[in-house]
Amino acid sequence: DNADEVAINSLGGTNISNNSNMCMPNNKKPEAATLTSSVGDASSSSAAILANNAYNNSTRPTKDETKHIKAVTSTHSDHVRNTKYDLLWFLGPALICYALNTSIVPIYAIGIARIISTRLTLTLHYLFFDKDNYLNKLPQKQLQREGEDYLVGTILHMYAQIPLQVLFPGMFFSDPSVIAISAKRALIAHVLLVEPLYYAAHRWLHIPENMKSMHGFHHLSISTLPSTSLVQNFHEHFVYIAVFGPAFFAPFVLYGEMHWTIIGAYLVLFDLINAYGHMNIKYRHPIFTSKYSPFQYLFYTPEFHLGHHAFFRANYALFMPIWDHMFGSWRKYTKTDTDKLLPADKQDFVFIGHNAGLAHFLTCPEWDVYAAYGPFRTFKYLPYSVEFLFCNLVGAFCRLIMSCYTCSRYMINETLIGRVICICRTPIDYIKPSRYPLVNKDIVKLIKSQNKHYGTKCFGLGNLNKMKQVNDGGQLISDMVKADPELKDKDIRVWTGDTMTAASVYHQLSELPGFDTLDSIFFVGANGKIGNAVCKHLLTTKPNLKIRIYSLSHTLDHPNVTYTSDLADLLNHRVVVLGKQLGVRKYSKALAPFRGASSKKQELTPYKCRVILDYTVPYVPIDLTGFHNIEHHQIAVLETSPDSNFLKGHFDIGFGLEQHQIYPCHAGCIINTLYDRKTDEVGEICVKDMMTMWKRGQELGLRNRPLKF
Repeated sequence: DNADEVAINSLGGTNISNNSNMCMPNNKKPEAATLTSSVGDASSSSAAILANNAYNNSTRPTKDETKHIKAVTSTHSDHVRNTKYDLLWFLGPALICYALNTSIVPIYAIGIARIISTRLTLTLHYLFFDKDNYLNKLPQKQLQREGEDYLVGTILHMYAQIPLQVLFPGMFFSDPSVIAISAKRALIAHVLLVEPLYYAAHRWLHIPENMKSMHGFHHLSISTLPSTSLVQNFHEHFVYIAVFGPAFFAPFVLYGEMHWTIIGAYLVLFDLINAYGHMNIKYRHPIFTSKYSPFQYLFYTPEFHLGHHAFFRANYALFMPIWDHMFGSWRKYTKTDTDKLLPADKQDFVFIGHNAGLAHFLTCPEWDVYAAYGPFRTFKYLPYSVEFLFCNLVGAFCRLIMSCYTCSRYMINETLIGRVICICRTPIDYIKPSRYPLVNKDIVKLIKSQNKHYGTKCFGLGNLNKMKQVNDGGQLISDMVKADPELKDKDIRVWTGDTMTAASVYHQLSELPGFDTLDSIFFVGANGKIGNAVCKHLLTTKPNLKIRIYSLSHTLDHPNVTYTSDLADLLNHRVVVLGKQLGVRKYSKALAPFRGASSKKQELTPYKCRVILDYTVPYVPIDLTGFHNIEHHQIAVLETSPDSNFLKGHFDIGFGLEQHQIYPCHAGCIINTLYDRKTDEVGEICVKDMMTMWKRGQELGLRNRPLKF
């Protein structure tokens, strides 16, 4: 937990050779990157507070001030909550209300309003603040933890409201004429009761014993999201019910009247203001910062509460800092990370993507920031035809209001800016040949607009945007750019990144345990340009390896290559490589007669297959029920270190991958940008380039994601 930054000059002495035999020109060596050590999980370490980029020298906490943090947060760091029954918990109040004969309308109106306002706040915060701030990247562990817990308090309050409605109906169902006066009374009660109560309770929660048992869970988050305000230990929610309840319970006791709409409005407004305090932004209007302004005591800014998460023992107040000024716990905090961002109009590289189905929509951070990482969801009972039709309708609507969808930007080697931008095309557009010209037209239109507005010259084609049937592996896009009157003299470069993908697949195969002694492999998709390049290189480096290809067309003429149209033949080979997506039903039909067969190691084993290696995107698991000894693994996924300066920011969001992982084609295009490659990378893959690209990737800290068998 040493928080001092350690400079590691890992690339300064690297020699990148310029081999004249390579098909790919080696234009220039990039500036040497420096890797800086930091804490791996910034959500659960005291060292993260010291190393966090949000602090400057004048406001940075000392080691002595933060030495207690690890002790109080480690108690909660392994917390995992079962979310399987969340929908049932949400529906539970309806059943209880029915049994107790009390109205469900106030309970669900308030609960749903709070959920919608929270989700909307997260969306707006991402769009306007987090999307382009590549220096503020929250750990996946924190996102997973907060995603499991941020609605617990809202649902718990729905249950707490039931007995109050039964015992004190006048607090919810008074005449609507009292709504206006009740709002004023609730505001007064908040200022006079809730604010001082919260300050006292918050100080109490920071007693080490209470931090370990409750409040430390909230402080696992150093960098925060708006919804971090709702993430609390389960028992702590009851403390807050007692603290916030007087805002409407005290007026009811004094005047005998209150209305549920005021309670709901108070809770929604409370959530919004609390979320504002957890926004990782700086807002420094003089009305809140001037020493002569009373508002610096009456209403807080996000930096005030972010200072509490930084210092732990300062800035305890809820919304009114006056209590910290009165009791000497106020401390100035300055957030500086956004001052270090490169200009907003800088954009050196664009990776052009597209929609990959319904699950892809659900990973958009604008929809759900907590779902940005991890594998795509599968919809077992939803036919692809229905899913793709729905996505097609969404895509058609999007094209009416936008030409493309702009994703997060990221920093390359401390000097360049990359961004993922998706054209508004969905799977059906890549299935129907009649739509191929429209896809290509959209790609060129995007290239033209980005070059015009940002001067961007480097473009990568993602997944189906470089499909052979659509544009001959990007060759048609390259030709269209060169023929366009506006682009032909702009030095536009178009890349597929497939050379890096082929290199990744080859190394993943060659590094398998026992691969040198393997006599054969089964290959689906070997006729594609990636599969073709991998097979050619395997046949050169491993001359005794036999390759069985599933295909009706014969494109590789080699004595060690044979072809088959029987997909079930894959069971006769210990290693299977998938480079082409086939229908799930096709695999099910081919494997059905052999499910449950013996897979012992005797010579008469009904099947030999042990591992299926899949580099198709998106990765879709095959149903291997009954084949207990066969494992299906996704390959061709690269990892980069979280403390690497080669890539910083959200380059890994929405791809169905874990944090700090990237597809090789994307990485290959980034490497081309970094090396200022002057030529296009389209069409067939130059096999000689594979090793050069792989060497460059390794020098930049990229590596294949390890397989766990």
